[in-house]
Formats: sequence, structure tokens, C-alpha cells
Amino acid sequence: MGMLLRIVGLWLLGLALILLVIDGTRMLAANAFVMTPLAETWDNLLPETLAGLEALLVQNLHPALWDPTLTTILAWPGWAVFGVAGLLLAFIGRRRHRRSLIVSDPL
Repeated sequence: MGMLLRIVGLWLLGLALILLVIDGTRMLAANAFVMTPLAETWDNLLPETLAGLEALLVQNLHPALWDPTLTTILAWPGWAVFGVAGLLLAFIGRRRHRRSLIVSDPL
């Protein structure tokens, strides 16, 4: 399970790096600070799925999942969302080293 979490975390960190390079390129071209919200990136790649997700959450689950929760996350830059998620998954899936404590018995 830990290995799967590390792999997914690394993929999310790679995606975050790609989105950061895209935003960095836009910053250099515009000569200003540019942060592309995740909703804009998602809408550019898969426009129908964002509206479908909204309808699914509002109709089948609770409307509060969409309006204050997911809209806030979608307003953040994509590299930050995927970067934080990737770091969390990689941290949760890390290997924990057991430390051995050697106690010598004095004679």
C-alpha cells in the first residue's frame, strides 16, 4: 500500500511540476505574476466533465460539497493543489525505519 501511495504521490508531483512550468512560461511572456486556477486548466482540457461533476455533486450528494468546498479548491492554482496532494501521499506512503536501541550491560 505504501508503494502505491508513493507512486501516485510522485505522479501528482510530476503533474504539479508541469503546471508550474506552464505558469512560469506564462509569467515570463506576460512579464507579470500569473497563476492559472485549476478550474481553468480543467475546463481547457476536459470542458464537459467539470459541469458533469458539479451536477453529480449537487444532485446526488450534498450541494455544500460543490459551492464552498470544491469551488474554493478549484480557484487555487493547479500546481499548488497537485503539489500538496502529492506531498501528502508521498509522506503517508513513506517507509518507516525501525531504530534499534542497543543497550550494553555493564559488568
